[in-house]
Amino acid sequence: MNITYANMLTVEEYCALRKSVEWSAIEENVVQQALSKSDFIISATVDGVKVGMARLMTDGTQALIMDVIVHPDYQKTGIGKTMMHKVMEYINDHLYKGQKVLVNLNATKGRESFYQQFGFEIRPTEKLGMGMAQWLEK
Repeated sequence: MNITYANMLTVEEYCALRKSVEWSAIEENVVQQALSKSDFIISATVDGVKVGMARLMTDGTQALIMDVIVHPDYQKTGIGKTMMHKVMEYINDHLYKGQKVLVNLNATKGRESFYQQFGFEIRPTEKLGMGMAQWLEK
């Protein structure tokens, strides 16, 4: 399998990947805004088809890894692991000496162990409280 990785992703590719893992649909204009505000995007392509993606947003003090998706037909092939390595490499490459950044993510239930191999800890810990989230809808 010939896998290529690039820092590019279209709205249509993003929406197709979300659909492949049965995540809820998002309006295209909202997706375009989200992609344009991402600091880093990595995508995986096999035979001209996007089969994986991950994106990152950061403000220099905190970073949020979002939308780590691998099409079900390509899961457990190393694509997710390679994309996560590239995201973490991007974060490390953009730190200056002495800078500290808290890297956050929301793991899909049952996928926590995947992220533990990259040094992520399940919360709460001694220093970090319970992770919290809230969906708002209008």
